[in-house]
Amino acid sequence: MYYLKVFYLQKNLKAEITEVKDLTYDIKLVRFHLIDPATMDFKPGQYVQLKVPGIEIIRAYSIASDPKNKSDIELLIRYVPNGQATTFVHKALEIGDKLTITGPYGDFFLREDSKRDMICIAGGSGKAPIRSILARLKAEGMPRKVKYFFGARSKRDLYYTEEFEQLAKEYPNFEYIPALSEPLEEDDWQGEVGLITDVVDRNTKDLSEAEGYLCGSPGMINACINVLSKHDMKEENVLFDKF
Repeated sequence: MYYLKVFYLQKNLKAEITEVKDLTYDIKLVRFHLIDPATMDFKPGQYVQLKVPGIEIIRAYSIASDPKNKSDIELLIRYVPNGQATTFVHKALEIGDKLTITGPYGDFFLREDSKRDMICIAGGSGKAPIRSILARLKAEGMPRKVKYFFGARSKRDLYYTEEFEQLAKEYPNFEYIPALSEPLEEDDWQGEVGLITDVVDRNTKDLSEAEGYLCGSPGMINACINVLSKHDMKEENVLFDKF
């Protein structure tokens, strides 16, 4: 992993909720419009911390939005049973509510000075930072070859599918590869099946000159690192945040 530090002025930002939208049965899109200060600069891939009002709880969430929009921050928040922060977001948060976020944070972000091919791997709400990274690459005309592997259990866990399929139609050097580990019969799934690490293993070759972007649970990240290493990706070219 890179250990390059990025020193942004991390600050408290007051924001108003302008959208709360179900993406799946357990993942919500939450859009924050910044009030004070009115903008925030961030690198695609970084995260913010959300302060839950009324309780001493602070949680980190990766930014899912386009970095060129400095006034509105989008987060993808997955419900965790009995989790105080995610229960608040999924059960109580409403449009018009005002909250405080801090940031940006993180050494996991798009290396914009690199020209390496990219392997992106995510699962669940880990789609957030990859979405932000791809927004930047799209704005630049997708100058690098990118394979994006997204792991889910069944079809109901997939989201933003049309968005990434459309991106693949617009840019031949971008490939979106969703995979289901436990597809249901009614899913009528014709795509990749298996653990995302196995799917990556059989769909990649020499990665000695490639760059990896990982977002998911610590266990998933560790398993992905092992697969990328098997295909000769250099340790310093594997990027991730664990939180």
